[in-house]
Amino acid sequence: MDSDSDSEPKRESEPKPKPEPELAGTILKGGESARSTMTESDFDDTDFAELADRVRTQSADAPGSDTERVTIRSLESLDADALSALLEMAETDHDRPAELVFVLPTDATGADSSVAELEDALGHPIRVEESLPDDTVLLLPTDAVDGVELVDPGSITCGVVGTA
Repeated sequence: MDSDSDSEPKRESEPKPKPEPELAGTILKGGESARSTMTESDFDDTDFAELADRVRTQSADAPGSDTERVTIRSLESLDADALSALLEMAETDHDRPAELVFVLPTDATGADSSVAELEDALGHPIRVEESLPDDTVLLLPTDAVDGVELVDPGSITCGVVGTA
């Protein structure tokens, strides 16, 4: 019997760590990278355009259903004041308000403010997604969805510019 095989585990059978993939969206916290608080795996396989469609059909005000539903609110714009009002409403209804993450469309920040400035003002991480419709913002904990599946619809808040 080979004494080396009994004392050392085989290195070939150990899984090699995967390199962290580049994030599809920009994630910042307080002006710095928020990789420590949110990683790509937090929204693995999420098609945000499809997710937004599913969320928008799950209104808490939908008649004829006793199932848990997403909260949808109309917004006049996607500026810091509107996002702050959405956050205040979501924090009141949410059992884990510290875990909420904003998912914004690419041009939501506009020329008036940066993602870092919005994060500072709102006190929550922001993920910017190209595929999210321009009139939509999502506010949710990362475990509320699995891909495009709504795991915990009651913890998801959707803001829609115009009428919901």
